[in-house]
Amino acid sequence: MLTSALESLYEDRIKPLANYVKGRLKERSCPEAIVKSFVELYAQHSDLYAVQQPAQGSGADEATILFQKEPDWFKGWVDIDAPDDPYDEELWDELAKFLDGEHTFAGGRYGMARELMQRNLPFLAKHSLGEVCHIVQLAIQHRRLIVYHRKMLKPIQTVLCQLSPSNGGGAGPAPEGEEIKDMDDLCGVLFRMLVHHPQGIRLCRMKQMIKHEFCRKLSEMAFQCTKLIELFNQEPLAATFVLDTENDGKSIYVRLGNPETFSDPIKKIYQQAQSTEAKQQAATASQ
Repeated sequence: MLTSALESLYEDRIKPLANYVKGRLKERSCPEAIVKSFVELYAQHSDLYAVQQPAQGSGADEATILFQKEPDWFKGWVDIDAPDDPYDEELWDELAKFLDGEHTFAGGRYGMARELMQRNLPFLAKHSLGEVCHIVQLAIQHRRLIVYHRKMLKPIQTVLCQLSPSNGGGAGPAPEGEEIKDMDDLCGVLFRMLVHHPQGIRLCRMKQMIKHEFCRKLSEMAFQCTKLIELFNQEPLAATFVLDTENDGKSIYVRLGNPETFSDPIKKIYQQAQSTEAKQQAATASQ
């Protein structure tokens, strides 16, 4: 049972970190006693298996379990987190077509990859489970075909439709305020915020600050992004604002770029935001 579980991960090209091995043993209804002490059991058979503990300072927190002798048929591990996209456009077109519907996937990227494999989709037939995990990861981070929504993976278009006013019961603003609708709108809000916060806006608090100070709502998914930081890699934000890290990279701040280098349309938005804030401050001072 120990051998077959480990061998299956080699077949799937998923690097056998301890958690993956444990999951595979559970999938195979392995006795609880074995599951609880599986690392020690592998270590006891050092003629067959090599248990590699994480190197100090590597950032890893779990062991890797390998065969002492690599199978002849093994094709190498798939780096599930790699940003490189080696898959052809036909595959992505077919995946996009498949996702054009009401699909919901539990269990994160691994759970979604397993379900896709179980469906025997022709365009994934030649790929291992590890490769499909990588495809799912790319679909989330780079292709933006799917997003996490309420702890499930769903096609982004499905989520955007659910968030649209036409599906929310009326065209009025949501309880937390009107949603920021486009890049120009977002730039205007950020310009006004930075008048009050010239030291910068912490990225992790930006949504709350927009809600509190402007009664507006910012959703990165409305811009087909899965993370807020991805939004600031898009134009015109990338050329207008600067992302700085502090506290050893733990905090990200959004700060104003150089207005002299702004494009003409963005300069107009910037000037309008400055004017609006100046008028509001003057009105407040006169009260």
